[in-house]
Amino acid sequence: MILSVHATFGAAVASLVPTHPGLAFCLGFVSHLALDAIPHQDYDLLSVSSGENRTMQNIDSQEKKKRRLRDVRLVSFDALIGFTLASIFFFNPVYPWIFFLGALGAVLPDFFTFLFLILRYKPLVIFYNWHSNFFHSKIDLKIGQLTGIILQFCTLVILLAVLFEVKYLALI
Repeated sequence: MILSVHATFGAAVASLVPTHPGLAFCLGFVSHLALDAIPHQDYDLLSVSSGENRTMQNIDSQEKKKRRLRDVRLVSFDALIGFTLASIFFFNPVYPWIFFLGALGAVLPDFFTFLFLILRYKPLVIFYNWHSNFFHSKIDLKIGQLTGIILQFCTLVILLAVLFEVKYLALI
């Protein structure tokens, strides 16, 4: 899933436990793993893939820098949208940091993955393999990126409706 979906849903689950910041962060993190198990189509990162073989070995350093900058901008914009949506819908003035902790926990797995893919920082390879191979859905939807993003937001709306219906039923 894209960061904006992860951040928004992470804030939503964190809002269920407003007096427990550690749990809010953990629920955000776990929500990321659960969302990634749902089949989805993400946007491409140009600095880590080039066509079918997903390699940049034959690309000059200027082009690599250009692609890396494009990806950092795209991922940053995606995260900004997510944290903005999270704050709009789940900010609680009594517990103002809860939405942020849930959103942060929810985007952290992809942040570590992005760092590994961009920097090839060796200590992150274990996390990358665990996150990518164990939790990510292996189903290829074969749909376009825009359609995939729209479907992710539809999935988010459905999951939020279910989450808050369960919360409502628990209060009755």
